[in-house]
Amino acid sequence: MKKVGITRVGVGSLAKLVGIVNAIVAFALGIVGSIVGVVSVIANNNFTLLGDIFAALGIALFALIVYPLIWFAFGWLYGALIAIIWNAVLSVGGGLEIETVEVKEDKK
Repeated sequence: MKKVGITRVGVGSLAKLVGIVNAIVAFALGIVGSIVGVVSVIANNNFTLLGDIFAALGIALFALIVYPLIWFAFGWLYGALIAIIWNAVLSVGGGLEIETVEVKEDKK
């Protein structure tokens, strides 16, 4: 086993990772939310056909584009804050020690 020490985490790197994970989760929730929203608007209103189309389009655009972007932004901020705190703790505590194992790949 090989021991590796971590003394610093990239703020931008962790922020980007957390933001992307949040955006993926928000996109999945947006798919479900847009389906539910479109069905409920069409079933429970008295719009015209054109009104139904615009309402459905607005709900779908918000749920599939705006919602993941908002989640990405908040996830990015959260990831950056966690990285800053983690770096402060790692500098005071002397780092984080992890053990790694080398894995050999079978070449076919």
